[in-house]
Order: sequence, then C-alpha cells, then structure tokens
Amino acid sequence: MKKKTIYLILGVMAVAIVIGSRIYASNRMSSTGTLGDEIISVGNVSEKKEDKKESTKSGQHNKKSSVQKAEAKEPQKTETAVTSSGTPKEKTQEQTDTYPKLHSNKKVHLYASGTARIGDTAYEQYSYVESIAKTYASVVDKMNKNLNKKSKLYSCIVPTSAGITVPDNKKTKIKSGDQQKAIQKIVKKYKGDQTVISLYDTFMKHRDEYIYFRTDHHWTPLGAFYAYTEFCNAKGIRANNILQYKKKTFKGFKGTFYRDTNNNKTLRVDNIQTFYPLSGKKISMYYKTVQGQKIHAPLIDNVSHYGESLKYCAFISGDNPLTVIKNKAIKDGSSCVVVKESFGNVFVPYLADHYQNVYVIDYRYWSGKLSSFVQKKKVQDVILLNNISMTRNSYLVGKLGGIAG
Repeated sequence: MKKKTIYLILGVMAVAIVIGSRIYASNRMSSTGTLGDEIISVGNVSEKKEDKKESTKSGQHNKKSSVQKAEAKEPQKTETAVTSSGTPKEKTQEQTDTYPKLHSNKKVHLYASGTARIGDTAYEQYSYVESIAKTYASVVDKMNKNLNKKSKLYSCIVPTSAGITVPDNKKTKIKSGDQQKAIQKIVKKYKGDQTVISLYDTFMKHRDEYIYFRTDHHWTPLGAFYAYTEFCNAKGIRANNILQYKKKTFKGFKGTFYRDTNNNKTLRVDNIQTFYPLSGKKISMYYKTVQGQKIHAPLIDNVSHYGESLKYCAFISGDNPLTVIKNKAIKDGSSCVVVKESFGNVFVPYLADHYQNVYVIDYRYWSGKLSSFVQKKKVQDVILLNNISMTRNSYLVGKLGGIAG
C-alpha cells in the first residue's frame, strides 16, 4: 500500500511537471534568424557539426565550479542597488567594468522553441512586453495595498541566464532583450511602498560562476543563495555563511532546454548541489496537493533515483499549491509567505533557518486570497519572487492577480 502511494505521488509530480513545462513552453517567444556564419537557425532539422577546435570561455563552462570557488572564499556581501523609492539604480561605467568578462568562440544556434544555444549551454530568449509589464506592476501594487501594512512585501524579479551569463561577444546574436532595462521599467511602474530586492548587479558580479543550469531555464542553488543574501540585506538580518551548509550533489540533470534543443547531445548535463539548512532535523515540511491531500516530505529530498528531467523536484517536492515548513528550533512566532513560481523552489530552503513558519504559495495552483491567508496566519513578511519571463506571460500574471486580493 505504501509503495502504491509513493508511485501515485511520483506520478502526480511527473504530470504536474509536464503540464507546467507545457505552460512554460507555450509562452516562450519564438525567434529564428541569421547573422553571417555565426548563427544557425534550427527548427526540426539536424544541426551542422561544430568545429571541435573551437574553444569556449563562458561563465557556466569554467573547469573550476562556482561551488568550489564559494568554498574557497565566502561570497562578499553586496549592497542592494535601489534608490530611496525602490527603483534600481543605473550602473556607471566604472561599476560595469567590475563585472567578469565572458567570451566564447562557439556558434550561436537559435531554435523555434525560443531557445538559443552556445556550445554546451542553452538560454531562453527574452523580450519585454509593455502591456503585460504594466499589468504585472499593478498586480504587485494591488497585493501590497491589500496587505494593509499588516505584512511587509518584498518584491523580487529574477533575471534569467540570457541576461547574465551569455558571453559578451554573443549578447546581440542570441536575439534576447536587455533584462536590466526591463526590470528597471517594471519597478518604475510601482506606486506602492514595497521593498524591491534587485539582483542584477549581484548576479553580474558572479556571472562567471555556476549560478544557472546549462540544460534548464532555472537558476542553481548557488544562484538562489546569492538572492537569499540580498533578501537578508534588505531585511536587516545576517545571512548564513555558505561554508556552514552540509552539501549533497545529485548528478545527471537534464532540464527543459534539453528538450527545447531537440535533445541536443552537445549540452553538458547538469549537477544539482544542494545546501541543507543548519537547523537540520528541527525542520519539518508538508505540502498539499491540488486534490487537497496532505503529504509530509523532506525539505530537500534525495532525488538520485528520480528521472533525469525530474531532479529539480529535490526542492520542497516541486510545485504544489501550498507548502508549510516549520522550524522547532525557533520559538518567536516569526513567519513569512513566499509567493512564487518554480524559481522559488530552490530559494525557499534558505529561509527555513530564519523563521518559525515558512508558507509557500504557488499562485499557479493555489486558490484563495493572499491578504486573508496572511491575516489568518499572522504573517510578518511576504516575499514575491518571479523570474523575469513570468512578467511577459499574460496567463501567469492573471493567475497572480487572482490571489492578490
């Protein structure tokens, strides 16, 4: 009976991932084009072989992994780049000169799925959509207003790899928009007093590290760690030292880009290195399925036996309407709600060391009103976390608006 239940849960998770990926894929912006012999457009046809002598020096290709760098040197604390009104500041030439330089001699391959590939790494093409961005900003303002100052709203838009780790000499050739300017435009539309967490500058300073997957559109646990440190800066609390965490690596992850590039063998398979909260066994978690079933599970699961496309489910058991995390080591009644899509999954575990209760709402599947939930649970902090591609997706913005009351 227990095995049947486990198989049923895994089956439901697999279906949810397929549905989620189809929603994600259906809203990707298709793009093809040619620029001399540097770009190869790929539909359903086979690609030309690349010159094996070509070399690449991309941040996601470094022989020395970012985690090794982090273990050798604790990440420096960086200040969140926002003005007094919460608007990200324009970067000066002096500031941008401090960013690591990336270069690649690999060709750019564009796919009908809205994906670009450079050597062993793929990227999601991005384009700014003014009308949807305007709606997104109004939804965030509505959410903040309805919290009625009973909870503090932290708003964070996560840039994707196309805006951070694309080699400098390939930026214009992957046909992707300027994510820094897009985020600035969205934030300038906010009318409320929500706290904006800006990640662009921080991520650019770490762009030569393994902060995004090569075969998937998500960030890695290391990328999410840097976002967590920025949240701690904004809240005024001390972030954990990355060297303190116990770690485990799950090998053989092939994400959404693997499918989007027609299962291209050139892509280098990813590894997922997890960072376990310091509170350890003091932390417990359960989630509720779409059907309302309550299931207890580890905060970070052992996914070594999962299929190669399912290993991102290591974090909070994947995408579920509501997840509840409790830390018995904390007795101060502190609590937060993370309102998120799938990017939030890998971010959430870092919060478990700082709150007695962490609630996670996936607005794509949860039905309810956030303000009522926050009032009932006496939540102090609401963390809204979305990747930038979500802000051009009218369906997802609509789903977020549905719970903003």
